[in-house]
Amino acid sequence: MAPKSDSRGVLLFLGSLALLGLLVGYFFVIPHPVTLQEPPAEEKRTTILLEEAEVTKVSARGREWTLRAPHIEKQGDTVVLSSIVGTLFSEGMPLYEVRAQTGRVLLGTQSVFLKDVELCRVTTGERFFGRELSWQGEREEFSVVGVRFIGQGVRAECGELVYNVAEKKAYLRGDVVVRLEMGKP
Repeated sequence: MAPKSDSRGVLLFLGSLALLGLLVGYFFVIPHPVTLQEPPAEEKRTTILLEEAEVTKVSARGREWTLRAPHIEKQGDTVVLSSIVGTLFSEGMPLYEVRAQTGRVLLGTQSVFLKDVELCRVTTGERFFGRELSWQGEREEFSVVGVRFIGQGVRAECGELVYNVAEKKAYLRGDVVVRLEMGKP
């Protein structure tokens, strides 16, 4: 028979091995469910910044508009633009060159809203200046509020200009003032 001190050491060693085996089994062998926490609500809002980017709407009839800006920011389903240069199209052909200070595109409805706008007709060079342009995604028209128009021998001001892209007609509304400049091209 072994001395008493040796059996205590052996028991202590075996007990330590058993405890170590239990700990290894518990932490490394037995699977534990992982709980994922959702981030707080204020962290869910994501902003994406694009530099020197372009946003274009294309339909079955071709391009409807293209907007380029040195700085584009996406906030949810809204794209915010500044220092905008772009083109409005009719059946895929350039109709107006557009410049605006700021604007936003609603991705859900594909609507465009621009502020401090200048439009130049591609074929004639006629110019429209306005406070705000809106192109509703589902309609084939755009409107400009607070308009000044400069064309060949004609100047006009009105509260609102509505351009129907399908009919290729412009309608002036609200306090319309037209000046004909005779003898000027």
